[in-house]
Amino acid sequence: MNVQANGDSNEMKKLRSQIAELERQNQELSKQIRITESLYRSILDALPINIFLEVPDGRTIYANKEACLSNGKDLNELIGMTIFDVFPREIAELNREYDLEVWKKRELITKEFPSGYKGEEHYMFSGKTIIHIDESNEDFLLGFGLDITDRVLAENRLKESEEKFRSLTEQAADSFFLIGTDGRLTEVNPTACEVLSYSKEQLIGMNIENIFSKLTSKIKQLKLDSKEQSSIIFEDLMTGKDHLVIPVDINIRLINIGERPMYFALCRDIRDKKRAEEQIKHMAYHDALTDLPNRWAIQSILEQHISKATEQNTKLGFILLDLDYFKVVNDSLGHEAGDILLKEVSSRLLSVAENRPIDVARFGGDEFIVLVPHLSSDEIFDICDRIMEIMSDPFLILDQKLNITTSMGISFYPKDGKDIHSLIKNADLAMYGSKEQGRSCYSIYHSEMTQMVNKKMDLEILKKA
Repeated sequence: MNVQANGDSNEMKKLRSQIAELERQNQELSKQIRITESLYRSILDALPINIFLEVPDGRTIYANKEACLSNGKDLNELIGMTIFDVFPREIAELNREYDLEVWKKRELITKEFPSGYKGEEHYMFSGKTIIHIDESNEDFLLGFGLDITDRVLAENRLKESEEKFRSLTEQAADSFFLIGTDGRLTEVNPTACEVLSYSKEQLIGMNIENIFSKLTSKIKQLKLDSKEQSSIIFEDLMTGKDHLVIPVDINIRLINIGERPMYFALCRDIRDKKRAEEQIKHMAYHDALTDLPNRWAIQSILEQHISKATEQNTKLGFILLDLDYFKVVNDSLGHEAGDILLKEVSSRLLSVAENRPIDVARFGGDEFIVLVPHLSSDEIFDICDRIMEIMSDPFLILDQKLNITTSMGISFYPKDGKDIHSLIKNADLAMYGSKEQGRSCYSIYHSEMTQMVNKKMDLEILKKA
């Protein structure tokens, strides 16, 4: 009996020991589970993205710390809520459609969508998928969301900036060229296409050597690895379709697009400017009435001829002529008739210059100059004879026929002078000699003419004395 009691007592002790061990193990397991859950929760709360779990009807059963902060609610408030309790209805309906799509396809789906918090505009990058929990044999919707507001706003600013730049370049009156370091065009604006008469597709990839005269050599002055001389301004010529040449002002500078160095060329069409400059230059160096070179232009023309004559050791003939009795025409018929006569004389003198390497200029009043390069004395006489011949035909001025003659004086470079002043002075003396001979003739300058003039001046001085 006592043996039986002792046996039962030992069994009870053994059973209590086993129960205690099981309780210990259960407590240890519970502790490990709590630690693991706390670790998982801490990890999820430390992530800078929204993480949440939903049941099929859309109720929230879990949200991490970032999700709570983004929605301005604590976890206890979010549990049991749906997206209709958090977002405006329009955004909530879009999100619910998103959820239903995920439940239907049962795969990860990512999207970007607008969101909002405390009245501020936000944008989220979201991913949702379905997970299965074996222990409970249930499916849940696992979602994550990343606030991409800064990125979206930066992209919007960049897009707005690009649109503004594109609008400016497309509407600009100047041509824009973006050039790679290999010298090929990577971008052009519509003005460049219009000026060059090429399409954008034709220009992209074209080497600048096929378009610009100086740009290739100028680009080499812009150092890729240095900020010295970041831009260069110069004049160049662009060649467009059908060999059309366009003068341009260019501002070329080195820029960086991303991490790629490129050249940006701004080109202004200066054809109108050049035409205006040529017109001003023409007006400055041509006679307004006859459009012949004037006394300012004749000096430059003479210097060019003198330079060639010196190099080739040849003579240069200088003819100074005026119209006999021109003052009578002005006084009797008026200055309008005189102007018409001067135009007609100019036209006839130019006809002499046809097919001959000679220049005709109006010196002033009724005086004209004819330059005859590289000709002998006999040949210059032929030209003078031709001038006399064309002047012998009557002029029809204001319905009146006028017989006009001319007196001419001839000097030669270098014998009679080595500059325009000497040649004019001596040709003028020769012309004065022609008038003394009865006009309507020509004379060659000789040194005795200067002596005769000096004697006359001396006599005049004596008379006045």
